[in-house]
Amino acid sequence: MLILLLIVLFGGSFFFFANLHPHRTGAITSALFFGLSILLLVLNMGTHLGLTKTTNNNRQTIRPTSTSQGVQLLVYQPLGTTNNERVYVYNGDQKSPLPDKRGLAKTTRVASSVTTTNAKHATLTLTTTKYTYQNQLAKVLFAIPGTKLATTQQVAHFTVPKSWLVLSSKQATRLKQAAANPTN
Repeated sequence: MLILLLIVLFGGSFFFFANLHPHRTGAITSALFFGLSILLLVLNMGTHLGLTKTTNNNRQTIRPTSTSQGVQLLVYQPLGTTNNERVYVYNGDQKSPLPDKRGLAKTTRVASSVTTTNAKHATLTLTTTKYTYQNQLAKVLFAIPGTKLATTQQVAHFTVPKSWLVLSSKQATRLKQAAANPTN
């Protein structure tokens, strides 16, 4: 909206000053700078001019959400009806300041995978890719105060021991009910 207002104001002032001979050079120079500014803003919005992608890996040890009959569980809740999106629930590392605080790895706009290994401990590796400014000049030219740069991709990769089960919340509830009833 602001760009449209600037175009209307500039167009009106250009035609007003264009009729005055001494101001013609200034009007043409202003038009060129204005056009270049608009072009750079459009390129920044469309092709991320002045930005580069950076990747950050964060690895942490996780604990099971619950233990049922000696089986350790990593539980997820499917979102929607296609089961492509999931929210994993896990306990953080015991060494963290809040060891009983549960973490959520949301898989909306996020890729996730689970690998079973012979490792003794389960880990979660979060790989985040986001845009950052290439240099200080790009930050001065394109930064809008109060906005954050977009995260382009986040991958949550769980590595769990073979002794763990990865179950949906419905499956975990059925397992708990079956373990509570000794006839099953």
